[in-house]
Amino acid sequence: MARPSSIEREDEEIREEIAKARAHGMTIDEILALLREGYGKDFSRSAMGRHCQKLDKLGQKARRSRMVAEALARQMGDASVSRMLRANVEMMHTAILDLFMAGEDEDGKINSDGLAALQGNPEGLMLLSKALDHLTKASKTDADFVAQIEERTEARLRREAETNIRREGKKQGLTAEQVAALSAGMFGVKK
Repeated sequence: MARPSSIEREDEEIREEIAKARAHGMTIDEILALLREGYGKDFSRSAMGRHCQKLDKLGQKARRSRMVAEALARQMGDASVSRMLRANVEMMHTAILDLFMAGEDEDGKINSDGLAALQGNPEGLMLLSKALDHLTKASKTDADFVAQIEERTEARLRREAETNIRREGKKQGLTAEQVAALSAGMFGVKK
């Protein structure tokens, strides 16, 4: 696994300052001057360039993710929580697939850099596993909730149908056996 760059080994405060400066549109030379003057730090232009490229890529990914989330929110509008959960699960699966695809090259063979990134980060893999576990549990909870709602709705509709058939049967002068036969045949309502 590649060793961290001179910038990545710096304090969090320095890295945050670089990220803020880059987010505000400062050039590499301006960031280098800022760090020299403000912190007394001197980095090579190439190291700063590589670091800024990483920041720019992360920014693009964050913007893309935000755009997808906003598009989904607009598309779903007042959609049920269940649909939103399924959309989140789908997005998480896509992100995981992207992560694992990064471990392969164009031919589908294991890319040693990508594989090393996955193997060299046990905490990241553990957190990924936890996220999958939580999504699985949320999906199961959602499925149970939907099934429960469907059962309640079916029971309510069955009661309403039975009540309506009895009422209408009385109005039409039908016997109890005829009403029971209608209930069983037409609506599947059984006593």
